[in-house]
Amino acid sequence: MEGVLTWLYHNEFNLFPAEDKHLFSCSGTIVEFLKGVGCVVTSASLVKLPHQDEIADKLKVNVCLPSGETLEGSVSNVDFCYNICVVHVRSTSQLPAKRFSADTTFFNFDDCHSKDVVALGRLCKRWSLNVASGKLTPRRSQFDCEELLVSSCRISKRGVGGPLMDFDGNIIGMNFYDKKETPFVPGFIMLKCLQHFNDFGRVIRPLHGLRVKTLHEEQLTVLEKIHLVFPGVCGVIVEKIEVHSPEHSEIKVGDIITHVDGIPFSSAAEVSILVILSFL
Repeated sequence: MEGVLTWLYHNEFNLFPAEDKHLFSCSGTIVEFLKGVGCVVTSASLVKLPHQDEIADKLKVNVCLPSGETLEGSVSNVDFCYNICVVHVRSTSQLPAKRFSADTTFFNFDDCHSKDVVALGRLCKRWSLNVASGKLTPRRSQFDCEELLVSSCRISKRGVGGPLMDFDGNIIGMNFYDKKETPFVPGFIMLKCLQHFNDFGRVIRPLHGLRVKTLHEEQLTVLEKIHLVFPGVCGVIVEKIEVHSPEHSEIKVGDIITHVDGIPFSSAAEVSILVILSFL
């Protein structure tokens, strides 16, 4: 872990929006630095009005680098569904960057590999770094976004927008705050959202009309019955058909979906990203 933490000292920072007063503080990650401009990804909570999915007026964003230097940032893109915000910041010196991981296999709970993770964030102090260790949890977040996954890391609100990492140094998600657990957006969804921002200026969200749940989140008695009939099956189970259409005429509540267009998946988050991919 020492190598991971040393690298992160150069990539984590806090963001401060303000209009004559301090409104919110959180963490973020530089995912790209090109031609003197850093692309910073953080939580949209940084810029949104309280209890409204709208960007606050006359917003000023201060970016505090690990060295103690403070730069002014500008809001580039926001998506309130995934609660993602992209901030651009100009710098005369090179800002180290790290992309989110596109790997989805880490979230397959049928695999036996380690699920150990660390959540990171910063205070607005020179070289400060907050670290919380934990494990991925095989269930969905209580937040109203079915793609959010959960880790057992315990962070403060200052860690919102910071990265979730595996022990190989890969950024596998962006963290949010909850009292009992840490919800996060998986890295492969973050990557596709950033690609949509570049291509369309916003996240295109086609409606597939189904509410689904990752199969391993089902009650044990239900899972036992399913695995007796379909040993080793991975995928999602249909909870509700939100929009009825000819495409859904063969689908019923309780059905198990394992592939989309021949592509296998193991979680509700992967279903959403496959739908997003269809618009690229």
